[in-house]
Amino acid sequence: MASPRTVLILTPSSRLLGARRSLLALAESLDPERWRAIVCGQDYGQLGEALAERNIPMEVVKLGWWRKGKYFLWRPFAISRLASLARRLKVDLLHCNEIYPNPYAVRAARQVMAPGGSPRAGRPIPVVTHIRLDIKPNMVPKYDLLRAEKIVVPSAALARDLDEFDHEGKLIEVVYNGVNLDEFRRTRSREVARLQVGLPADGILLGAIGQIGPRKGGDIILEAFERLALKWPSMRLLFLGDPHRGQENFANSLRAWATKPPLAGRVHFVGFTPQVLPYYEACDINLLISRQEGFGRTIIEAGALGIPSIGAKVGGIQEIIVDGVTGRLVPPENADALAEAIEGMLRDEALRRQMSEAAFRRSVQEFSIAAHTRRMMDLYDEVLEG
Repeated sequence: MASPRTVLILTPSSRLLGARRSLLALAESLDPERWRAIVCGQDYGQLGEALAERNIPMEVVKLGWWRKGKYFLWRPFAISRLASLARRLKVDLLHCNEIYPNPYAVRAARQVMAPGGSPRAGRPIPVVTHIRLDIKPNMVPKYDLLRAEKIVVPSAALARDLDEFDHEGKLIEVVYNGVNLDEFRRTRSREVARLQVGLPADGILLGAIGQIGPRKGGDIILEAFERLALKWPSMRLLFLGDPHRGQENFANSLRAWATKPPLAGRVHFVGFTPQVLPYYEACDINLLISRQEGFGRTIIEAGALGIPSIGAKVGGIQEIIVDGVTGRLVPPENADALAEAIEGMLRDEALRRQMSEAAFRRSVQEFSIAAHTRRMMDLYDEVLEG
């Protein structure tokens, strides 16, 4: 039997947010007879701790942000260190989990010849790069994405946005993100979960789980909630997550807004925690009202727990939610439409139960980590053997 091949997965951050949780799920789900993962990051942090628990090796190479001038003189050293690491580990393929390490990866890969026995023996190792979020087209040349052998995107919507760069239809591959559903099995009732996390046990709870910033549309959510607050006095709202970097003022403005009637005492802000399960379990409806969204992982996680979602009709969200079946889709930046969708779910409890069951079935059938991992391993093989 042939030895497993080695993929070195590069990540620019060790915070256990969506992109790194996707990395973790992939790394621990690879078939050990086909591929083994080694992760390379800027530091160990939360991701390193999670990898250690799963006996997945991690290396540290400080790459620095490619577009920041203060790292300009550091680039050659970082590229050399990354290439040396890949040679020492006999890496077959580099996988950038986000676009930011790509300029380093494509340069380091040219310095590393594929190990003997590889289909690419005697040639440089390949690079596969993931685009996890919506990006502006000008970021493609800025981060040298066209020098990767494959660009993986999590939705057909994002692939269409990048059509101009895929002239022969061979560069960009759509691979839906997968969720480790074993981590999202309901273990508590809604009431027990609320007691555990310190939220009131009565009433409907809306959840907005993810970093807080303009892109996630927290202001649209608050505006819609405010319009419904007097009609639904027991309804509450949970924001779970820290502000996006540089968006602390935006988050503070939401908190200030939430202190005023009729919102006062009914909007709960909880900072980032890797223990998200009880917060999901406490919710009745999940909200993802992004202005831009490459995928929409929280919809799948909520669905795996039988929680329907309301999402903005942008990017990958519209490929996950089946409107009227597993949840609702609303126009982006439209608080009136969001308030109407929320109220429709609140008034029709039977429909909400049906949506809960359908959301669960869709998450299990379409977005499991097993399906995602099989596709990624096949893609690794295709790149290596092509």
